[in-house]
Amino acid sequence: MDFADILATFIGRTVEVFQTTQFLSGQLVAVTPGTFTVQTSQNIYTPSTVRVNVVIENTEFVRILPA
Repeated sequence: MDFADILATFIGRTVEVFQTTQFLSGQLVAVTPGTFTVQTSQNIYTPSTVRVNVVIENTEFVRILPA
């Protein structure tokens, strides 16, 4: 079992994604072997919701928030 397999068990949960140059917060909607997709939530940095594809290799860590 690798990181993508473990992350896929949390689809539908709210996550925080930390990368070297950005921070994302939103709902985890999909996971593939090399990427995952987050539906971002509106905040002061992103005025609308968008789907962001994140490369797993470029991710520092992912925080799964409590349900």
